[in-house]
Amino acid sequence: MKKDKIRMISIIIVSWFVIVTGTLFSLESFMKGNFVGGFIGALIAVIILAFAIFVYKRGNKDLKEGYPLRDERSNKVMQKAMSMAFLVSIYVLLVIGWFSESLIKFRDVSQATGLAIGIMALLFFAFWVYYNKKGLK
Repeated sequence: MKKDKIRMISIIIVSWFVIVTGTLFSLESFMKGNFVGGFIGALIAVIILAFAIFVYKRGNKDLKEGYPLRDERSNKVMQKAMSMAFLVSIYVLLVIGWFSESLIKFRDVSQATGLAIGIMALLFFAFWVYYNKKGLK
């Protein structure tokens, strides 16, 4: 039970740092006149905030009821979501590589890397929601 409380606190701290970083990135982008980058940074910060609130409420409720934060089912859902997100991400990286010269113009490699990582995170979240609702068979 103590490990689960420490895990919840660490999730809150890491989420807070990510949200603050995304907000600072968004503000800096807006100040430089890059409204698209600022909007995307703000959108990512809001999505992470919503996900963090959901995880906190659910985890806090489970801890109060005496359930562990992670059980066999949640581990399997997490593994399935991670594996599917990884497989789809490979194809996303391939598409980014193909279209990086013609359709998608990147300022530098770090911009392409940031886009790919953002897409990977969204894919993981989408697969996690899907397998958590659908269940595993």
